[in-house]
Amino acid sequence: MLHATISIVSFRQKDLLERCLDAITRLALPNTWQVIVVDNNSGDGSARMVKRRYPFVKLLALKQNTGYAAGHNAAFARTTSPFFIVLNPDVIVLPGSLETLVRTLESFPNTAIAGPCLLNPDGSLQFSARRFYNWYTVLCRRLPVPGRKKVNDLHLMKDHTHDRILCVDWVLGAAMAVRTSAFDGNELFDTRYRLYFEDVDLCYFAQKRGWDVIYCPQSKMIHEHQRASATNPFCSAAIKHLVSWLKFYQKTKNYDSQTCTTATPNSTALFGKFRDQ
Repeated sequence: MLHATISIVSFRQKDLLERCLDAITRLALPNTWQVIVVDNNSGDGSARMVKRRYPFVKLLALKQNTGYAAGHNAAFARTTSPFFIVLNPDVIVLPGSLETLVRTLESFPNTAIAGPCLLNPDGSLQFSARRFYNWYTVLCRRLPVPGRKKVNDLHLMKDHTHDRILCVDWVLGAAMAVRTSAFDGNELFDTRYRLYFEDVDLCYFAQKRGWDVIYCPQSKMIHEHQRASATNPFCSAAIKHLVSWLKFYQKTKNYDSQTCTTATPNSTALFGKFRDQ
């Protein structure tokens, strides 16, 4: 019986994917763990490389680029394991980090999602546990408006220590462990987001259904985070980020009006729950 499934969605990231799988190979995970690679019709030899070099990997070679959300959904629909780990090709998994995430979910039965401590290649903290966006946060992430640093620092939770387990608003989808029973059906992510906010949406609505999202600093991974939208506030990626936020805003607004509530999960209020872990 499968215990955990690792899902990696790749599009034209052959070298990063190879490095990611090499790191996973060195972990010598038990045979109750499954690795699924979803190749979004990369056309760069990624699928052939996976078949040739990593026979333990289950390859899903799609005929078109379906995107991050649909790619992981394809893997999610094919697993029976109680724990589902979302992983980007640009993440290097360090020894013990995956097992720690799964043990965290096992230790906290009301937790739907657990995110690791992501590190930059130089070893510095990446601030992957964050507060939810509002309109001014989105503005401050793009433009040099007054109070920008303070707003961004709050968004990145720089006012909290990051060396203990925290109950947070959301964690980066570059790496996260998910309790499959917390989500209904065969779909995990909302495919209406083509770029950005898939992870924000997942964490937000998990909390709306009464689940917790936690940040687990004992699990550490290296992430070569490349924010294309940060280089130019008017580039394609930045515009897509704004469009995704508008979709998220409208979706949450509709949800709140239907459920007659405007309450938003609050990581600050929940911080004390895990302060001694």
